[in-house]
Amino acid sequence: MFKKRDKLTDENNKLENGILRSNDTMRQKEQKKNITAMENAKVKAELAGLEEEFKQYEGVPLYKNKPIIDIKKEISEFERMMENFGAVNMRALEIYDNVEKEYIKLTEKKQKLGSEKEDVLLMINEVDSKKKELFMKTYDVVNHNFKEIFNTLSSKGTATFDLENKKDPFEAGMNIKVRLSGKKFLDIRSLSGGEKTLTALAFIFAVQEHEPAAFYVLDEVDAALDKKNSERLAKLIAEYSKRAQYIMISHNDGVIGEAQNLYGISMNEHGMSKVTTLKI
Repeated sequence: MFKKRDKLTDENNKLENGILRSNDTMRQKEQKKNITAMENAKVKAELAGLEEEFKQYEGVPLYKNKPIIDIKKEISEFERMMENFGAVNMRALEIYDNVEKEYIKLTEKKQKLGSEKEDVLLMINEVDSKKKELFMKTYDVVNHNFKEIFNTLSSKGTATFDLENKKDPFEAGMNIKVRLSGKKFLDIRSLSGGEKTLTALAFIFAVQEHEPAAFYVLDEVDAALDKKNSERLAKLIAEYSKRAQYIMISHNDGVIGEAQNLYGISMNEHGMSKVTTLKI
């Protein structure tokens, strides 16, 4: 039994020594594992740093088949170029950001002004359209009145307005054309003094028909008219005087005969003016 005990004791010692050796082996393997994990973490960190650093070169073609010597040579050249640039303004990026913000503001303002410009142009076109519509409506009415009044004042012809630019009347002027005794239409500048007077009076009364005033003052407008035309004018003014007050300076008997009140101005031998009134 002592021999068996000693034998078992030896075997037990051998087993314990084996366990110790196994534990040592496990500790060594764990130590190697920890070292490997640390080295792996270090490599990953370095790789992440390199990847982050490489982001600034995204889109730049890589030298895959170029010799290292040529690459190093180019790097040296670029480094020399950077040195030749001199001192770098470290606030350049900050200045750039401020300028970029200002540029964005100006661009937005420009776009807004462009939009507002379109609105203004649309409004201008609308106003121009309404202005042209109102002008042509007034033009047609006054032209109609002008033709009728001219026929009343003159028994030997007709007259009409003529726009120089019918598509855009505001880009040009307007002519008055008169046709007398079957002749072709003439420009008003080609008429005699009496014919010009009749045409001008017909125009004034045509405007008066469209936009009447409270009173009118006519200063010897009949000076170039003959007796017959003066009488026609006097009758027309007498008709208009029912709707407005007309004050007319004249020496024509035919005009004076149609007046309701006469005011005569004379001067005595002392150079003093005297007013004489007469109600007809």
